[in-house]
Amino acid sequence: MASLLDELAKNIRTGISSVAAKTEELTKIGKIKVEILGIKRNIEKSFTELGGKVYHLIVEEKDSQVASNAEIKKIIDQIKDLEKQLRTKNQELEQVKVKEGTTEESSKPKSTKKKATPAQAKTKSQKESS
Repeated sequence: MASLLDELAKNIRTGISSVAAKTEELTKIGKIKVEILGIKRNIEKSFTELGGKVYHLIVEEKDSQVASNAEIKKIIDQIKDLEKQLRTKNQELEQVKVKEGTTEESSKPKSTKKKATPAQAKTKSQKESS
């Protein structure tokens, strides 16, 4: 009887360790994905700002050289830096997934679509045979 309880306790500890490891892995992945979203949002803001500046330069200063404008260059450099950060974060995410053995499929939430009850399945098969 004691060995059965010891075996049960061992299995429970193993299960808890496994759950803790998976939770840590998913937390790392989630954190990196949030950082990636933040960087993408900053890129979008920079593109919006760039578009506004270019528009005003074209409309208000018909003969200006858009590419030589210091503000435009600054925003373009900012976008390049953000894109570099994004590539780095995506590489970091892939490294965590490879290290932890996680595939994209296993990190996605499971489908919440309900299966048909036996009564619903029976009704459906009756309709199809009619």
